[in-house]
Amino acid sequence: MNFAFRTPEIHFGAGASRRAPEIAARWGRRVFLVLGAPAFEDLPFVRAWRGAERVTVSAEPDAASVDEAARRCRAAGADVVVAVGGGSAIDTGKAAAALSPNGGSARDYLEGIGTGRVLEHPPLPLVAVPTTAGSGAEATWNAVIRVPERGVKRSLRDPRLLARAAIVDPELAAAAPRAVAAAAGLDALSHLLEAYVSTGAQPFTDALALPGLRRAARGLEALARGVRDAEAQEGMSLAALWGGIALAHAGLGVVHGLVAPLGGRCAVPHGIGCACLMPVAVAVNAEALRSRAPGHPALGRYGEIALALGAEVPTPEGAVRRLAALRRDLGIGTLASYGVKEEDLAPVVAASRAGSMKYNPLELTDAELERLLRAAFARSSG
Repeated sequence: MNFAFRTPEIHFGAGASRRAPEIAARWGRRVFLVLGAPAFEDLPFVRAWRGAERVTVSAEPDAASVDEAARRCRAAGADVVVAVGGGSAIDTGKAAAALSPNGGSARDYLEGIGTGRVLEHPPLPLVAVPTTAGSGAEATWNAVIRVPERGVKRSLRDPRLLARAAIVDPELAAAAPRAVAAAAGLDALSHLLEAYVSTGAQPFTDALALPGLRRAARGLEALARGVRDAEAQEGMSLAALWGGIALAHAGLGVVHGLVAPLGGRCAVPHGIGCACLMPVAVAVNAEALRSRAPGHPALGRYGEIALALGAEVPTPEGAVRRLAALRRDLGIGTLASYGVKEEDLAPVVAASRAGSMKYNPLELTDAELERLLRAAFARSSG
């Protein structure tokens, strides 16, 4: 048994964000702000940095927007980067913190398509303040960046991209619109699910994944009923944090292997793509495992996942039914309803072998991947 485990300094709880200025000041006074929405300017702790240089992130980061953020961060002579928002804002903050002292374009550093350039100088310290309960980006050491001209998303990855501090305040996530909260929560659930059956699973991630799945399922069920009380929101925020820690250490699987090229080619929102793919991914994985590796431990783990999600039977099929029900109850449609076209499916399969796919419980064939995508493309939300 060999593993390593690293996390940011974590500050969790209602009102924790009020301490952000005090915490960030430990790394310097010149703050560069990355905000996920203009409305975040009015948050009390953000007003403490009224004169600081800042950018607002309105979409998933691409190489050009990240390069511009890094240029402004460098010009400001920032000591510390504070990212306030969802995964897009936090990933932009990570990339700006990395590129500011190192120079070059984000494209130079991206896995699989870059020039192979590595970070010679440590990134600026980063303080991450998530405003959604979803991506877990506050606990990971990669930044996912779109390269539109290549139709892909790729990671800028370095262990030093890990935030120095993650400030997780469930009160911030409680203010997210229902549709945003649903997509974010399903993203968190996908991280926990895939990390639990990943070939990289380890004792620490196992200890977080199943309790996280239970909290995520309860939180999403409450959201579907229109209930957003403090207990449900706290559970979702904790599940998202644990999901980020789990994915960073265990890796993910076929859902994220496919959603990266899907988002790069078709601009499907990440959480929506995960929600569409999850039920059929479990079904296809289980069928492949029973056929080619009938004693594989992932089959039993899918049963444990089913129970954590509230299924009556501990089987992969129980997990599939619960995942499909959550999709239906939260109003998530099919890939086709989010603009994916049939001619997109084969190119997505062809571009899916990088990154997360290598941690899937077993290697799926191109035919299995296409069948999975076609089912998610056409299947009703129920």
